[in-house]
Amino acid sequence: MMGSEVLLYGYGLVCLSMLGFNILYSLHLRVSDRRLKRRMGDIARLVAAQLAAVQTGQKVGHRHLKEMSRRLSRVNNLLAFDHFLDEQDDEDPVFQSYLRQMQPVFLYLTTVYRRREDMQAAYFCHFLARHQLQRHMQMQQMQPLVASYLEKGSLYCKINALKALCAFGSAETIVQALLQLDKQADGTLHEKVLTETLMAFTGKADMLIGLLWEQFEKFSVPLQRAILDYIRFKSGDYCEQMLAILQDQEQDRELRFAAIRYFGRYPFSPARALLLAFVCDLDPLHWEFTAISASSLARYAGQDVVEALSEAMHSPNWYVRYNAAASLEAHGLAYEDLVGTAVGEDRYAREMLTYRLERRRLAEKEKEAMAGA
Repeated sequence: MMGSEVLLYGYGLVCLSMLGFNILYSLHLRVSDRRLKRRMGDIARLVAAQLAAVQTGQKVGHRHLKEMSRRLSRVNNLLAFDHFLDEQDDEDPVFQSYLRQMQPVFLYLTTVYRRREDMQAAYFCHFLARHQLQRHMQMQQMQPLVASYLEKGSLYCKINALKALCAFGSAETIVQALLQLDKQADGTLHEKVLTETLMAFTGKADMLIGLLWEQFEKFSVPLQRAILDYIRFKSGDYCEQMLAILQDQEQDRELRFAAIRYFGRYPFSPARALLLAFVCDLDPLHWEFTAISASSLARYAGQDVVEALSEAMHSPNWYVRYNAAASLEAHGLAYEDLVGTAVGEDRYAREMLTYRLERRRLAEKEKEAMAGA
């Protein structure tokens, strides 16, 4: 009996502790919010006086630049300035002029936060990327300094620094930054993260892709994979280069997979025979080539394609059957045609077809419900 009472009292104590923590945390958030609003108000008053001067043709005062350098060197004030910028009209020519004249401040802050601990440095890079200040000022001097943030140990700092460089829009700087990342002993960022970050590049994608391709062999395989994925999302002008990668059996398999996905997005007749050959390959060790090729053949017309995909429906591998069924649907085959030509008496193929049809039915119902709402 005593044991159960102790357990009950202990449980009550834990609940009271959690309640007390939630109350204290809520109070802390309210106090922090008031402090943030007060800092935003202070910054707004400082900036308003300078905007009035700029509107009359005057320059931003040296004293103001010095004061903003001092204030924004504190991360809490930088956070307040971040929120302040969110409330401004970026297209206002007066505000644009003000930001252009603030370049010395941001240049100084880049040197300050480079010496700070990783989380503050990461936030500063996030600030630069988020507001894309390159629209308002020349950033050439800042770019090498921001690139040096890639040397810091924090993963978030590396990602945010690369995002800031992508926001600046210099293709040459991005290529050098990726080469720098690739040489680091702790390894580069995951290829999906790299591809997603490159997608935020604000400069000319064709120029960046051209420079990346020139240096392609200098990158490690994970970074090459990220580059190929970026090219797939941005350009259909690299079919010949992708075909060379696909045909090269000495190439890393991940790069060949990327090439197959590229031809799924950009149909290329010389690649057709290779994709069909992969789909017809019954070796279970090659199932990834078969599955990805089955998906890519969705946009290739022809009876031989339909027959190859129908045969793939009998594969023992679930992913191969799934991709083959999806591609057969994309070819416009009706349910009856699929049952007759692709499924036959194969139980697993029939189950896959049923699964695909059920998913389509549920998706259509969800779409109708959203339209009705």
